Amino acid sequence: MATVPVLFTIALYIEYLADGSTLWVHGPRAMAATALVLGLAACVLGSWVWTGAARWLSAPLGAAALLAAVFTLVTGSGVTLAVLIALVTALWVVSTVRHVRTPAGRP
Repeated sequence: MATVPVLFTIALYIEYLADGSTLWVHGPRAMAATALVLGLAACVLGSWVWTGAARWLSAPLGAAALLAAVFTLVTGSGVTLAVLIALVTALWVVSTVRHVRTPAGRP
């Protein structure tokens, strides 16, 4: 379920890079706000009890993503926006790998 908002975020970002605007996204701040909301939605949809390496990877990645989002909202920097999108994608990859490696029936 978490894949849908993450892929939508990536698609919006790619379209934003191509045109400079897409749908409601007309600048780095709007893209950062959208990525933050969709990233939080992915977190809610895909979160389980974190164990092992996933917990140690996800916590710093999530904190870094939040800081990148806030910094982008404040400054409007395209570089930190790219970092934010990369971090959201990395969080999704960690979560997906964890879900694939977890045996059926375990949280």
